[in-house]
Amino acid sequence: MSIKRVLAVKSSQVGIGITTRDRWDDLAVTLSELRTKGYEDAETIVIDDGSKEPLPKALRAAFPKVRFERVDHSLGLVVQRNRLAAMLSSTYYLSLDDDSFPVAGNVGDAMIWLDNHPTVAALALHIVQADEGIPEPEALGDPFPVRYYIGCGHLLRRKQFLDLGGYLERLHYFAEENDFCLKALRQGFSTYAYPAVVIRHKRTPIARNSAKAARYYIRNEAIVGLLHFPFPFSFFRAVNCLQLLRNPAWNLHPGSLLLGWIEAFVCAISWWSLRRPLSMAQFRAWKKLPLPKQ
Repeated sequence: MSIKRVLAVKSSQVGIGITTRDRWDDLAVTLSELRTKGYEDAETIVIDDGSKEPLPKALRAAFPKVRFERVDHSLGLVVQRNRLAAMLSSTYYLSLDDDSFPVAGNVGDAMIWLDNHPTVAALALHIVQADEGIPEPEALGDPFPVRYYIGCGHLLRRKQFLDLGGYLERLHYFAEENDFCLKALRQGFSTYAYPAVVIRHKRTPIARNSAKAARYYIRNEAIVGLLHFPFPFSFFRAVNCLQLLRNPAWNLHPGSLLLGWIEAFVCAISWWSLRRPLSMAQFRAWKKLPLPKQ
């Protein structure tokens, strides 16, 4: 069988899952880009997480092969990503934001690589932001282990993801990727960066609540440490999250940050039965890993 034929067969095994809310124009761009890049026949499901305006008829007509689902009241990104994993029937799950899409590289190659590395649970794809230039995939190097992946563009073994418990839905928004990767690591599975597939993340300003983002980001980053890090590093992680107050990207809403940080301890106490810390050896090895491109 030719290499081209192998890649075509592998590509047929990928399903694409996207959650959207009040971003129909951005979603139209993403779906158009997917079609242009040859993913039109891939199983694709879009969940509308409670948009104020219903799916435009013109958008549905333009993409007849896409399965559109809707909930009337928002359940949150984390819940919907779990639902997408359960709804898809494919071997692999390419998870995208409604404003992110592949711009270079071959997902079929990434799936072949995963086939040959059964202890790797997830691939962090190479993310370029907004109008950042697109690097040549061949120049980005070989796969390498990382701490976690970025939610706007990653590849999972769909059934394995579900068997490992998927995302912790109580997180609601932010840090679910880190939580899942630590959970997978504890059970003997790693996360790798796969630089040869490049994803553009437009980071649209539409439907973004920066105060909410600040609150959930610090809350969930602290919770992840409290649930997964061995003592005393679990406590140090939670305290170190206060450094976000000095971070110009997050300190626009100091009150939201403080509220989220306090909530982390309240949640950690009520969720204490979920605490499954890494061994000290696992933790030290994980700390030496690089962060994914974001």
